[in-house]
Amino acid sequence: MISKSILHALARRSLSTSSSVKEVSEALRHVEECDTKLKIPSLDRTRGFLTNQKYSYSIVGPEDVEKANFLLYDTYHPDEPITKHLGLTKGGRQIGDADKMVQGIVPRHLSLFALDPAGKPIGVSINNACYLSELEDSTDKILADVSDPQYKPLAAIHHALRLKNRHIYQELGTDKFFSIRMVGVENSKRGMGVATELIRRSILLAGCLGYSGIKTEATGKFSRSAFEAVGLLPTNSIKYEDFEYEGKKVFSGMTGDTEITFMRKKFFQSCLKHII
Repeated sequence: MISKSILHALARRSLSTSSSVKEVSEALRHVEECDTKLKIPSLDRTRGFLTNQKYSYSIVGPEDVEKANFLLYDTYHPDEPITKHLGLTKGGRQIGDADKMVQGIVPRHLSLFALDPAGKPIGVSINNACYLSELEDSTDKILADVSDPQYKPLAAIHHALRLKNRHIYQELGTDKFFSIRMVGVENSKRGMGVATELIRRSILLAGCLGYSGIKTEATGKFSRSAFEAVGLLPTNSIKYEDFEYEGKKVFSGMTGDTEITFMRKKFFQSCLKHII
């Protein structure tokens, strides 16, 4: 278990808008030391990932954006329900607005790589800090920053979901959340628990950095199940069939996945102990 003294010390130093590399690296090191000392199994115990092999984690830095995007385009973007429905990666297309978002988020030093024994990144979790004040922006202002018209419905439904859940900040007594945005895994490593471990480590990192809440926006049944496995709770959702963008039901006809769900978790010391 991560000691209270360590958590409190890290929290006091890490409540700034953008955590330093030193602060986050220290927090991540404590998470890994905890796992090593206690020989803690991963959440996905049936697959034996990370418990029997020397895998490690590192903070994603600005110089790693290309590596992060490679992993996102390997599995996340092609399989993400909204992206898939809108055909944003059809024909091998790059998603410029998503790439720009990653480039803006990574310098906050909250995103994680999973590394194989040779030090090669095999998975990435793009994490961000989200503030209540950001919800003062109108949908029009959010969409004004989007370059690709085809990407705008995706940005619009995510913003609508956040506005629908702005009360969660008050309920959990915080003005900011640690947000898990995207998790991508090398295609050859799928089914080995990499994504589950990245989510778990991201949550532990958030706790060490002093965040009192964590959130995500699950766009399908698979991602919702993954986040529920580490204790995130659904608050409410938006049905794809009902959502309108510029007067059109742009997500009508989506198969398999029916809604986008806002999920959140309040941190307690016991919460961290359970996740570990």
